[in-house]
Amino acid sequence: MPSSGKFDGLDFSQIDIELLTPELRKLGQGFRCIRGEFVTYWKQGRIHREIDASLCQCWIVRVEDTLAGYITLLADKLQVEDPLLAKEGVKYRTFPAVKIGLLAVDRRTKGLGIRLMDWAIDYVITEVTPIIGVRFITVDALYDADVEPAYDASGFYAKLGFEFAIPTDPLPPVNPYRTMYFDLKQLSEALVTEDMTEDS
Repeated sequence: MPSSGKFDGLDFSQIDIELLTPELRKLGQGFRCIRGEFVTYWKQGRIHREIDASLCQCWIVRVEDTLAGYITLLADKLQVEDPLLAKEGVKYRTFPAVKIGLLAVDRRTKGLGIRLMDWAIDYVITEVTPIIGVRFITVDALYDADVEPAYDASGFYAKLGFEFAIPTDPLPPVNPYRTMYFDLKQLSEALVTEDMTEDS
């Protein structure tokens, strides 16, 4: 792997994640991602247009004036075949969720994808769930059968605890992605317990 330059040896757990503001939109000229479309989305202004249309919000990680990665969040609903919460007495098959719209990191970084996901889960639990009902985080994990070997992002999300909304989806899937979800309840309850312990 070539030298990562500005990213060489950086501990991204110590670098702030910032809300994308108009002043930061000029970043990204040297951004390099394994999936070229994520570079294109940034450089051609797709993300900025979606923010301006109130369709999502975007957070970034930068090193000085260099974009290292970004993540977008938006409102979603999780639809499943079987009632996930039947044991809790809830028979719904559709649930409120927050969606990871786009997650992209410079291919020269190390550990930044996990850092952005950990941040997103924590952000939803601490900032969103206290205000509105949100039980799940969702993502459409990209599956590209047109490359060799096939590109399948689901493994990354599975390692973080995400599960398939439709486990029986065939491969390759009908759509170029498979929807996955992460149940926030256990982490939310652990955070409440931790807060109560600190206050006592």
